[in-house]
Amino acid sequence: MRTLGAIAVLIVAAPALASLADPDEPMAIPATADGQGEALPFDRFNQRMITLVNIADPRLLDGKMNRDRLKVLARVNAVKNPKALPPEQAAFLAVDYMRLGNGDGLYLNKAIDLLAPHLRDRRPSYFVCTTLAAIHVARGGEFAEAIDKQEAALLDCEMPAEVKGWSTAERNWIAQLDREYVPYYLRIRRSEADPATRPSLETIGPTPLFPLPSKTGPAEPVRFVNEAGKYEPGVLAKAERDKLPPDAIAIVQQLLLWFPTDARLLWLLAELYAADGKFKEADTITYQCTASRNYAPRQLLEHRGAIVKALAAQEKRAAEQAKAALPAEPEEEPISLRAIWLYFAGVIAIATVALVRGWTKRGKPNGGMNCCR
Repeated sequence: MRTLGAIAVLIVAAPALASLADPDEPMAIPATADGQGEALPFDRFNQRMITLVNIADPRLLDGKMNRDRLKVLARVNAVKNPKALPPEQAAFLAVDYMRLGNGDGLYLNKAIDLLAPHLRDRRPSYFVCTTLAAIHVARGGEFAEAIDKQEAALLDCEMPAEVKGWSTAERNWIAQLDREYVPYYLRIRRSEADPATRPSLETIGPTPLFPLPSKTGPAEPVRFVNEAGKYEPGVLAKAERDKLPPDAIAIVQQLLLWFPTDARLLWLLAELYAADGKFKEADTITYQCTASRNYAPRQLLEHRGAIVKALAAQEKRAAEQAKAALPAEPEEEPISLRAIWLYFAGVIAIATVALVRGWTKRGKPNGGMNCCR
């Protein structure tokens, strides 16, 4: 499996995966019984992203293809007559085609050829429509077509009550994303693709996904600033935090598993982590954006610099706290001046006694013996 940094090289080839079901490679974020998404730990989420990137990478390393792509290739090649599949099974196969991309087999085109006839079915399949919406995005930003197919899924179809690979809570949560966030996301992307409304690199920010538009129209997007209106990692003004749903990180994680090539969406995830004081995750993601994907608008560079400083300060505090928690070493008792004088007095006394004894021996007759003959 490739390391985190490898995403930089491969992510540009990864297919977009929106509102999709695939029982063999489930990619749904967990959801709680109360209808909210439950964000994955960052390492697990990142591993799923790496898997998607590997599936889309047709390059050989030492003459071998990576095992993630080989696994999916084996699965699609095992289907002998794809056109004979019922609609939902065809949609599942089309998801695999999308993940393989157009790098060496025009799999995106195969996916469209496989699903397009099912649009004429008496009751079109929900996943046929949502998968086609994703294919149009993956084929190079065909956002009008993507919106059309997503709306067809919502207006003319219905998500099955049970979806293999998803729990009931996951199914219901993803259905909510399909109704609310996916259409809004696609409209944002369509607007940004239009040269007349495309933001410049000097003014662009993360994907303005939150909050959702109200009945009266779009709301002011969340700004990642403190109460003074300044960017400060770990601090978010109350009015801005109120614009975020409780499961904002889970929502963006799920959209990224569907749209892994979107650098601005990845940037949004970094800002959400930074706002929650998770500077290590934010640092990793902003590095992916700027160094790995070569995406470096001015605001992102400025925010990355602030996040790096915040992470360094956080790690320093953690090191100091860990050091303070260690048991204190016993202090050696200082030697008093009196003890020093007593020590030297004893040495002098011993030396004096030895000297006197030496003098006494030299002055005494030689053992009292008579030396005369």
